[in-house]
Amino acid sequence: MKQRFKRTITILLISALPAICFAQGGAIEAAYDTLTIEGQFDHLYNRSNRFEEYKVMKMTSYNSLKQNALDSMKFYTDQVGKHQQEIDTLNNKIAEQNTTVENLAKELDDTKKTQNSMSFIGISVSKEAYNSIMWGLVICLVALSVILLSLFKRGHSVVKGTKKRLAEIQEELENHRKNALIREQKLARELMDVKLKNKSSR
Repeated sequence: MKQRFKRTITILLISALPAICFAQGGAIEAAYDTLTIEGQFDHLYNRSNRFEEYKVMKMTSYNSLKQNALDSMKFYTDQVGKHQQEIDTLNNKIAEQNTTVENLAKELDDTKKTQNSMSFIGISVSKEAYNSIMWGLVICLVALSVILLSLFKRGHSVVKGTKKRLAEIQEELENHRKNALIREQKLARELMDVKLKNKSSR
């Protein structure tokens, strides 16, 4: 009876041993899933048996830790790749925006130059230079008008004086002609008187 009881217990223990091992392995894997990589290493170290100055670990635990570490490395490598792609995309967008900003700045400068410049006889000059040129032309025209007006007044006064002098000379000439005619008539009478006297004395 005792032997049969021992045999039964032994069979039950042998039958339950794989289930216990599987449950322990599942518990270890479940613990690994909730820990960081460093925590998994610490967990494996603490659960490993000690043999002199060595630690003896289960291959299932080691394989689980290795697989988790590789999965984590792959995950973070993929994340780094994705982030690098995002960074490259953002850098390209920034470069495009910088180019757009430079083009807009150039267009703005051209627009400001166009607004601040005017065409003068086919030459593009700034508004300040254009205003200076126009005011210079206005001043020159005013000065030229003043000079021409003064010359006109001077010429008019000269012409007026010349006309007056001409009238005076014409008047003097007319008086001289009248005096000469009177003298000529007087001389003609005197000559006639002399001729008459000569005839009567014969």
